[in-house]
Amino acid sequence: MSVVDRRVRGVLFVDYVRMIRRQVPSWSSVLTPADAAIVGGRVDVNAWYPMADFERLGLAILDHVVRGETDSIRLWGRQQVQAILAYLPDLRMANDPRESVMRFQNFLSSLFDFPAVTLESVDDVECVLSVGYGMGARAEEAATWQTVGFFEELVSAAGGREASGRLLSRGWVPGAAGTSFTVEWTMGLPSPRPFLSRPRVLVVDDEPLVAKGLGRLLAQVAEVTSALDAAEALTLLAARPFDAVVSDFHMPTRDGLSLLREVAERWPQVKRVLHSGAMPPEAAKAVRAGDVDECLEKPAPRDVLIRVVSTPPRR
Repeated sequence: MSVVDRRVRGVLFVDYVRMIRRQVPSWSSVLTPADAAIVGGRVDVNAWYPMADFERLGLAILDHVVRGETDSIRLWGRQQVQAILAYLPDLRMANDPRESVMRFQNFLSSLFDFPAVTLESVDDVECVLSVGYGMGARAEEAATWQTVGFFEELVSAAGGREASGRLLSRGWVPGAAGTSFTVEWTMGLPSPRPFLSRPRVLVVDDEPLVAKGLGRLLAQVAEVTSALDAAEALTLLAARPFDAVVSDFHMPTRDGLSLLREVAERWPQVKRVLHSGAMPPEAAKAVRAGDVDECLEKPAPRDVLIRVVSTPPRR
């Protein structure tokens, strides 16, 4: 089947259309007339749509919403799982990530009329999948990271702990083979009961999609407030009490480590968490000095985030 003949179910268009409507100002002026008609119209969730349309809308989101940030794309994939499980809860097998991955692989095969996602192997602590959507390099890379995030969150939702994915091979060059990746997790006794039953968490990240995504992932267990820079975060901290601050490092004007050091001085009772895809060399020193309580590689698994924000800072 050629690329132009490939199709995708309309249900996958819903998130794309909703995101463009909400987060792309004047979206009708930045899209082609044909794409604007899709976004402005009604999506039939059961109908089949060309992958070419799907790719163009995805590229619009890359350019105008996530700006190509891998963390944002991966987090977006995680959010999709909760939305799907809300409508189809039987796709998840409690405390059985292996069975859940197998069920979802079969479910995803109903959303494309070609083998876009293939389960290569799965056991009790790891699954290996390959993806090949047949799109251009930029769209294919983004879709791959979205799929990695999707399966990371699926494993977490099914009881796997500290689920994380990594690429095994890349097929983002046109004409190359698909991309394969693995998601690993641990099984065992549940994490200890959180010290705080519903912590008040301040998420600081200059990427709105990441800030909102973390808020949604933590919303069931925490009261989450978001700030897009250090100045806004400090204003919020001065106005109301928080139990934890989770901050990105790379932000305009002032970095997250500098912010957390000031939080340590002014509000030492607040737990301070650095959440970054590129951890600065001085982070370890800040932990030893007591300015930072935890350093998490971005995007951290949801169960790790919950554990970290629900326990008190080091004394």
